[in-house]
Amino acid sequence: MNMRETIELLLACINTRKQFVGGTFAALGGTAGNVQMLQKDANAAISMWHTAHDLTGLKQLAATLQAYGILTDTEYEQVMETLDKES
Repeated sequence: MNMRETIELLLACINTRKQFVGGTFAALGGTAGNVQMLQKDANAAISMWHTAHDLTGLKQLAATLQAYGILTDTEYEQVMETLDKES
């Protein structure tokens, strides 16, 4: 996996979460804010990587997605291996 594939995977996970929340919890409200925070975190992490080659945000984003159960353990390991290679 390369950096482009890693970032695409993380963004795909967020989009999957957004679709799930939108379809399931739209009537309940409140949960959509979590998805917006994930999107903001992803944007900030990608920006940090592009501007300062700082991978901290991407590592934290991957950990958050794994904690939410959106990123599988196998995907998480692949992402972390790629990020470790980049550092």
